[in-house]
Amino acid sequence: MLQEYLLIARISLVSATLLYTSYLDWKYREVDDKTWIIPGVLAIVLTMLDLAHGWSIDKLFLSILSIGFSSGLAFGFYLLGLYGGADAKAILIISLGLPLHQPDRSLHPFTGLATLTNGLIFSLILPLTILIYNLTQLIKKRDIFEGFHHESTIRKFFALMFGVRLKNARNRKFWFLMEEADHTRRFKFGLFSLELSEIDRDDVWATPGIPLLIFITAGFLYYIFIGDVSYTFFRTLLQILNLRT
Repeated sequence: MLQEYLLIARISLVSATLLYTSYLDWKYREVDDKTWIIPGVLAIVLTMLDLAHGWSIDKLFLSILSIGFSSGLAFGFYLLGLYGGADAKAILIISLGLPLHQPDRSLHPFTGLATLTNGLIFSLILPLTILIYNLTQLIKKRDIFEGFHHESTIRKFFALMFGVRLKNARNRKFWFLMEEADHTRRFKFGLFSLELSEIDRDDVWATPGIPLLIFITAGFLYYIFIGDVSYTFFRTLLQILNLRT
């Protein structure tokens, strides 16, 4: 009974922390490091209580492995510049608060790793949505490539996936300018060199700076209530292959 209460408490703590920090990241595009301290301490305490109540050397080993591997991978991505520090800290909080959890639809019990993969998969929704929007603009015969007709087909395709043409772009916050002008306007796809700042002119290509932390939060909640997106993918793939054999 105590272990069930501890599970609910840990899930609630991690969920509340992720939702709050996602709100901060959405509104201000930054999360103060102090925000993570109290949830981090509470997460450690609750996990230690859980380990003490249901003690086993295997559970301790797997918990340490989960925390080390998931957090190491998350901070490795951060050091490579693939995302921000808040995203790495979120995976750390998840790993500390709920290192092991295995729903029916999951490939492994490492909550932090499963959340990270779920979040990265969910983040693919954004370019798909942008692509659909841009295709509707083309269907409506709108010349969204005006001034960019000299660009190659492949670069235009990338533009369709990652940016939109904003007629009223001036002073918009939290957008990446996705073009550069050096005699000729060209698309700019250098993800890690893009600057998140107010745009100083209208009618430009830009990409929305939606925080990955939001997708990580969605990935955690999905994992808790449903499971691992990768599990669903591989299971569906195996079913398709079995039907063909």
